[in-house]
Amino acid sequence: MLGFFRKGDAMKYGVRKLLWIMALVLVAGCAGGSTKWAQFHGDSFSRGFQPVESGFALSSAWTSKPYKITSSSPVIGYDFEGKEILYVGTTDAHLIAIDSQDGSQRWARNLGDDSVARIVSSPAVSDRGDIYIITHPEISDGPASSTLHKVDRFSYRQWSFTFPDNGFTSGSPKVLTSGEQTLIFVYVSVGGIENLQGELFVLRDNNNRVEVLDRKSLGTCRYDAAGSGPASVDLSDFSKAAWNFLTDFPVAFNVDDKPLPDTFVAPTPAIDAARPKPLIAIADNLCSIGAYEWDGTELSVLWTGPHDFKKHSSIVLLMNGLMVFGRKDGMVFAYDVQTGVKMWEYDAGGPVFATPAAPPDEFVFIVSKNHIQAVHSADGTLVQDGKLPRKLELLSQTHSSPAVTGNRVYVSTGEMLTVTYDLKTRGHDSNFQGNGLSSIAVSSDGDVYAVDIDGTIRKYKGTD
Repeated sequence: MLGFFRKGDAMKYGVRKLLWIMALVLVAGCAGGSTKWAQFHGDSFSRGFQPVESGFALSSAWTSKPYKITSSSPVIGYDFEGKEILYVGTTDAHLIAIDSQDGSQRWARNLGDDSVARIVSSPAVSDRGDIYIITHPEISDGPASSTLHKVDRFSYRQWSFTFPDNGFTSGSPKVLTSGEQTLIFVYVSVGGIENLQGELFVLRDNNNRVEVLDRKSLGTCRYDAAGSGPASVDLSDFSKAAWNFLTDFPVAFNVDDKPLPDTFVAPTPAIDAARPKPLIAIADNLCSIGAYEWDGTELSVLWTGPHDFKKHSSIVLLMNGLMVFGRKDGMVFAYDVQTGVKMWEYDAGGPVFATPAAPPDEFVFIVSKNHIQAVHSADGTLVQDGKLPRKLELLSQTHSSPAVTGNRVYVSTGEMLTVTYDLKTRGHDSNFQGNGLSSIAVSSDGDVYAVDIDGTIRKYKGTD
């Protein structure tokens, strides 16, 4: 079902077209920038934006065979011939490579090492075509160490690194290629359940081995029954509940009207790679928020601050210098990424675990549990079209992050939803049902890839 453009939209559309063309030049020219959608939510900035004009995702071009996919989102790389390949992780610890032309499986690499392991986060692909993916052991009585793997484009594992000090993360790695070196940035929680703390790791890929260059604590969290932190037993119960939901395939959602629980994976850092010294921003799910600089040797703190153990989405870095993220209580915040000064806040009216999407104009698209809405990036006010707010109720609940092109917004919900920027012209594929966890990937040609609740991946030709 489609709506229609209003006549008055023509000038706005022309301006927007110019903006995304300029964005294409900026993205292609920035260090670490890419149009490959090679990382969680697109690029190092996590903007969820692909600078291309695209169409409505109404009918899938192909459907892959089913895999045990829950919260891992597909990312896009290229084979040695330059053909587009999708990569995604499964809850039985397989990294899957899928041919974008027909949905056939290129290969599957088991990273479980004969033990009970899971993949719940998204892979990342370097400019050299190598894939970085994190496996997670089964959670029983407390945190257990996660393992970062490097797999080449031919499916061969080059190295594995197990995080020290019970280092656990369900977030995704971010990868930067600078000159001859590839750096991997990962948020990790370390320690036991009574003293869990967040750290930012920086690793360097030395071809057939990996080296830890630095690790920086994000803050010091207190855990007690009545003081400034939660009781450790509450944190343990939350972690187990989240883990059980994320690793259970098929996702137990919309079965017998079962709602989507307010839980999600650990946040993934966002990186401004266009600066001489890359800037890394993170709001963890423990007690800290902050921004850090990488000078090529070590991390330095730009600013840090505490929060009261609120659960967050991953951060998006806007072109206007703000870092924006959502929270379980429905609040969305924007901070000046250089100073840590809070610039605005917005109440989305429902849990926001989806990473906001940020095209290169004045809007930020926010997906709360039940709605998609557009706010002004400068001040966080809801966009108004005359007397109508730019807010649209979704067919069903989702924590999946939206994807944006130069003229469309895509949301994986109880259907494959496509809307124009004004949220008034809509397209639906009601034969698709998202699992509420895995987010969409968009290719440089505007093709859209999404994970159905049955574990299949669907491709939509994204051009009109």
